[in-house]
Amino acid sequence: MHESFTLNAFNNRLKIEVIPSKRNKYISHIFAFCLEEGCYEIEDINQRVKKQIYVYNSENLTNITFDISIDPNDFSSCIKCNGVLHFEIPFSIAPVLGFEKRQYKPKYEILRSEKAANLNTINSIKVMCNIAQGSFNNHLQSHSIYEFFPSGRTGSKVIQSPPNLIYYKLNKTNIDSITVQLVDQDQKPIDNFGETLTIVLHIKRYGS
Repeated sequence: MHESFTLNAFNNRLKIEVIPSKRNKYISHIFAFCLEEGCYEIEDINQRVKKQIYVYNSENLTNITFDISIDPNDFSSCIKCNGVLHFEIPFSIAPVLGFEKRQYKPKYEILRSEKAANLNTINSIKVMCNIAQGSFNNHLQSHSIYEFFPSGRTGSKVIQSPPNLIYYKLNKTNIDSITVQLVDQDQKPIDNFGETLTIVLHIKRYGS
């Protein structure tokens, strides 16, 4: 299973405060990080934060350590960090990782989140077309023309083709516009973050 997270401008920020040493107890360092909007696996988040921490440590002669993983048993986030995690900041990544919006000091070797991480739970993707009719979802009429289960690593290119073509009736005779949309199993629109989406529709005359 791939644990993936959807981050946007409201939940993509992290701050770590360096605990001053006895020698430099009056020097304050705070590492601030902002992830670009998108869909990430936990390994991606971990590597991107650690890469920026490495740069920060080199420039400021600090020694921040950071590592994050997901417990496969209860899906809580586990963080190893020798600094103070400032999850109380605006637009904090805390809710995504299952943490509260507060400060976390390194009292223990591993900090565990209070809640399960907010994983991206897209179990199926449906292709909706406004001019199609004849499909059903939970006994209700739907505009769905195709459904598939996402597989592969998050962020990888998705190429799907129906193994068996099923033709649905059209709900209009004159087509002046067509709206196609991808939704999840709960009928919620899927954000593809500006990536190009190509869908090929095959329309034929009845009986041909």
